[in-house]
Amino acid sequence: MLWLMSTASRLLPLILLTCAVRLAGLDSGEARHLLGRTGFGATSAEIADLLALTREQAVDAILARTKTFNRWGPPAWCVTSLADNAKARQKEYDDWKDLPQPERDKKQQQRDALDRARGMELKGWWYREMLSTDTPLTERMVLFWHNHFTSQLETVRDPLLMFEQNRLFRAHALGNYAALLKSIPLDPAMFIYLDSNSNIADRPNENFAREVMELFTVGEGFYTEKDIKEAARSFSGYRFDPMTGRPVRTDQYHDGGRKLVLGHKGVFDADEVMRILLEREERVAIHLTGKLWKEFIDETIDQKEVYRLSAVLYKASYELKPLVRALLTCDAFWAPARRGSLVKSPVELLCGAVRTLGLPPEPIERFPLWGRRLGQDVFDPPNVKGWTGGAAWISTHGLLARSEVMGELVADPLPPATAPWIATARAKRSGGIEDATRMLLPVAAARQMDPAIGFDRALRALVRDPAYNLK
Repeated sequence: MLWLMSTASRLLPLILLTCAVRLAGLDSGEARHLLGRTGFGATSAEIADLLALTREQAVDAILARTKTFNRWGPPAWCVTSLADNAKARQKEYDDWKDLPQPERDKKQQQRDALDRARGMELKGWWYREMLSTDTPLTERMVLFWHNHFTSQLETVRDPLLMFEQNRLFRAHALGNYAALLKSIPLDPAMFIYLDSNSNIADRPNENFAREVMELFTVGEGFYTEKDIKEAARSFSGYRFDPMTGRPVRTDQYHDGGRKLVLGHKGVFDADEVMRILLEREERVAIHLTGKLWKEFIDETIDQKEVYRLSAVLYKASYELKPLVRALLTCDAFWAPARRGSLVKSPVELLCGAVRTLGLPPEPIERFPLWGRRLGQDVFDPPNVKGWTGGAAWISTHGLLARSEVMGELVADPLPPATAPWIATARAKRSGGIEDATRMLLPVAAARQMDPAIGFDRALRALVRDPAYNLK
């Protein structure tokens, strides 16, 4: 009993201190950390909104603002329905098929040029959405799903299908993962990207089945090659319907025999296989929680913590908000040592600079080109595994390219439409550079700043400093 009383007396101050920290309002550094991890940088207004809130209240406020729809209207050609788009493309094919080869080639070149132009317009539209959104976490999650369920515009070759997929990710950004996963087999862009149209009963195509298991659900090491083959049979017979623009099951090409998938026997189709995979809730929850841990907290996974947090997703039947809330309120997220421990993606770097500095986004077409130059061409991830991210963004060449692009973005002289905090800091003859350093860098600058260079030059140097690439 005396030992218990002694132990309790030692732990009580620590418990009280932890409670006090959790109940206290955020300071500006904590607010910047939360905003930097859940959005694209931090504006002075966003920081001010969080200062009176506790950690839990701040996280809840950010989660409450997430949306399921885009803020900006898409390009005019995006209002075309998938059915009308499919019919128009089928008509093109029918009109061209009997033409002489040179004429067919010319028609195809014209179509390809139009699709490339629309693809660039689509990329610019999404950048505008990310640059101006009032719910940055929504767009961060759309970007996360784009890298989780990858499809390439270069392969799909139909910008409208990529737009529809982007809308799908936004609709489920922080919704239910099971609902999002079940929609993926029949997503037109994914269907074309993984060549599912060629998966027929007597010649199964294993592409989609493999990616579903390896990347989308249970992860490597938790399935066999036999599971993939059997699942591929279940996914067979779905054909792209040119009259609706969507995949539909065609019994003529579907393998209706009995299958054995992850220990389950039966006559399965796509829906049944996805149900079986989702029944492996513990493994699916752990796999997804690990990816979100790396997205929000640290590149190095704490297996014990991930296992604990995955139970939140499991118990919530794949609802994502409870898991993201648990991630953003756990002690690991707020640990001072983890500030500045993640590397910004090119999209985060570009969008964060514009939002934090209050720079004009125009001309919007610059941003997809800059992103491509830095290694992140939105709507065109490099392969089925997407962008590796993290420390892989940083190399000698990568750092140089980032410095060059940031120099082009933050040109001399600075545009007049800059953030209010910049005007306040610039007016301080002493201390303004320190204010800018605190606003922009999560860790100490790589090199000492000489106050004699003036505020504007210091600001441009700060966004080109290697430390600005961290969050």
